[in-house]
Amino acid sequence: MIFDMNGVIVDDERIHQKSWREMCKKYGFMVTEEEFKHKVFGRTEKDTLNYLLKRELNDIEVSKYSKERVKIAIDIYKDKITPTKGLLKILNLLNELEIPLAIATSARIPYTNFVLDTLKIRKYFSAIITAEDIVKGKPHPEIYLQAANKLAIEPSKCVAIEDTLSGITSAKSAKMFTIGITTTHTEKELESADLIVSSFEELNNFIKNFK
Repeated sequence: MIFDMNGVIVDDERIHQKSWREMCKKYGFMVTEEEFKHKVFGRTEKDTLNYLLKRELNDIEVSKYSKERVKIAIDIYKDKITPTKGLLKILNLLNELEIPLAIATSARIPYTNFVLDTLKIRKYFSAIITAEDIVKGKPHPEIYLQAANKLAIEPSKCVAIEDTLSGITSAKSAKMFTIGITTTHTEKELESADLIVSSFEELNNFIKNFK
């Protein structure tokens, strides 16, 4: 089972939206709610920056802007970060079932480390793929194919848990079964997912009944 991170492990999309708004205000950009849904949520920092600046940034530029944006997000979130409802229960259940787990996140390493180490959940995951590990971000399937490869499991035998449209497209393109969780988008918006749940508590019950 492969987990997205932002909006799945932590319900932090509004935190990122606030941090991006601060960045945009500083550099003179305006981003609509619709743009956040389709051009920011689920995308790599590089893809978002390229979109905002209307040009291809080099790695040095991406690193500079990313460090600034991530620092803003961490400062906003550090005293209030919590796992999504039911996450720890489902991680323990999947661990008991000996199901290999991975993370496939569009976040970069510093923010990924902040989340995993603050919540103390790194131990559950056999593989962690971040934005630094890929060339093409979601909705391209590369990140999910890499995660499956690191788990040494065929993509078609993997389940991906996502909260964004680009993430679901990415996982489906990798031929994975997709579970949409309605933290960022509505059930209607996530209708392309194979299964839609409102929380990990609902998914936990589903897995227990299936088992």
